[in-house]
Amino acid sequence: MKIMLAENIKAMRKEHSMTQEQLADALGVTVGAVYKWEAGLSIPEVRLLMEIADLFECSVDSLLGYVQQSGDVQSRINRIREFLAEKNFDEAVSEAERALKKYPNDLKLVYTCAFMYMVKTTEDKSRKTMNKSNQLFEKALSLLDRSRAGEINEISIRNYIATNYMSIGDIEKALEILKANNVRNINGSMISFLFAVELNRADEASQYAKKTLIEDYVSMVRTVFGLSFAYALKNDDACISSLEWLSGFLDSIKIDPDSFVYTDKFKALTLALLSVWEEKFRYTKKAEKHIREAFELSKKLDESPVYSAEGIRFIDDVEGKLIDSFGKTVYEAIEVYVFEKVPKSKASSRIKALWEEYNGV
Repeated sequence: MKIMLAENIKAMRKEHSMTQEQLADALGVTVGAVYKWEAGLSIPEVRLLMEIADLFECSVDSLLGYVQQSGDVQSRINRIREFLAEKNFDEAVSEAERALKKYPNDLKLVYTCAFMYMVKTTEDKSRKTMNKSNQLFEKALSLLDRSRAGEINEISIRNYIATNYMSIGDIEKALEILKANNVRNINGSMISFLFAVELNRADEASQYAKKTLIEDYVSMVRTVFGLSFAYALKNDDACISSLEWLSGFLDSIKIDPDSFVYTDKFKALTLALLSVWEEKFRYTKKAEKHIREAFELSKKLDESPVYSAEGIRFIDDVEGKLIDSFGKTVYEAIEVYVFEKVPKSKASSRIKALWEEYNGV
């Protein structure tokens, strides 16, 4: 609740074309008293509040002009987030404590307050602040509805708890939590970073870093493919430049540019899709060149498949076979992820015909 008395006395006085001296004379007080009211340094007695309201022909409530802040939980969450964005931790904490008293079992509020204290921990490095944050994160865990997935989930909460320990320098505890919640290696990059940068443990850092890189290479292909399709659906020729970038990226991670490596499977896929988009935007010569390159690369790889990381930068010594879900052969991958997925058009039909011609279909 915010009282607007000082602002209202000043505004109403001016509306009535009165000086501070005239208002003081009308109320039988000193000019200094009026100055202090308008500066918010003091508040008039109740009797004077009634006289001021009568003088300005308004109610005492209107003179006080308090603004009752919205009390619903979402409004409180929004205010906490606003204070947090401004790094106004005093107000954020104050709002959080009031809100938690009123809505102690609201998951979203508890989570927001825990997050706020987590950010505060990164600033003040205080174990007391961290403990408050972690207590609220643990409370959020107890309030989770496990049947519904969403932004607030057990893994994200536990990883935030790990972040709190990182903020106060307890790296071993942070690693313990991150490794325990490393589902599908989602924490691999952070675990590698902490082992290398904070603990100077090279072997353990490399183990996690290389596994993460393998997954990131495949993820990069999927991400740029999705982006390229999105651009093409909006008739934006950035669908071409995005794949040109991906093609260059895949070349850059080869130790020997003339060798054939596992990631060339993705390069063939990239070239095939690139040729369709180029034909779509009437870069016919480039389209013909790239579908031919896609064919030659796929033929080479399908004749002599590569399943190891040999020849790929930073992971070439990783043992075991690499696995993806793009199909058993490069030919199959291009058939499915290019010609079956691309919307049918004259451009896609022409490139498909060239592809079939090269493959003797």
